Amino acid sequence: MNCWLPLGLVLTTSLSTLQASPPATASPAPSLEVIVRNGADKEKHLFSQDGVVPVVMVRPNQTVPVTLQFPIGAAGTPVAATPLDGGRTEGGNVVLPTGRAMFTFSPGALPGRYRVEVRTPGEHHLLEFYVVDPAHPPRR
Repeated sequence: MNCWLPLGLVLTTSLSTLQASPPATASPAPSLEVIVRNGADKEKHLFSQDGVVPVVMVRPNQTVPVTLQFPIGAAGTPVAATPLDGGRTEGGNVVLPTGRAMFTFSPGALPGRYRVEVRTPGEHHLLEFYVVDPAHPPRR
């Protein structure tokens, strides 16, 4: 269809088939779920976003059981959990057939931040624990 406009311009329109756009994809699911007990002995389910897991408040010298939930397809993958700021880890050297790897983390007695680096051959995650000073607990 042509439409004549002033100054000799021609506007041409045509009917065409519009192609539907594919649906927008949701952001990918986090690759790691971390199940941990905080200093109040409450179970927390946290997710790694861009390789960082939200901070967990713990007590001085608390032994913290940590469960890493990977996709089941990761079974058999080696896992290394390394304390970066003190404390110690035990266990969790391989992803089990359930997709889980379990270890314990024990921070030191001093208040402050304790980070644990979790590595597999294809992933890197940073867990952060914060030991609360019992003499100066956080205010709510």
